[in-house]
Amino acid sequence: MEKESKIIVGFKTVVLGLCLYIIELLSLPVFGILQKMQTNGDGFYSDFWKYAGVQPYPVIFILTGIMIVLGIALIILGYKDKK
Repeated sequence: MEKESKIIVGFKTVVLGLCLYIIELLSLPVFGILQKMQTNGDGFYSDFWKYAGVQPYPVIFILTGIMIVLGIALIILGYKDKK
C-alpha cells in the first residue's frame, strides 16, 4: 500500500470507528427503552450506562476499539514509511 493511502485509509478508519462509538453510546437509551417494553418494567435499569455491560454491547465496544486501534496503526505506519 502506498504511504499516503495508508494514512488516508487509517484516518478514515479512525473517523468511522469514532462515529460508530458515538452511535453505540447514543443507542444505549434506546436499548433500555426496548428492554423496559419487553419486560413490563421489570429488570429495567434507570441508569443507561449499565446497559454498556449487557451483551452484545461489550463485544461491540471491543470490536469498535480494535477498529480504531487498527486505524491508528495504519496512520503510524504510513508516516513511518514517509520518512
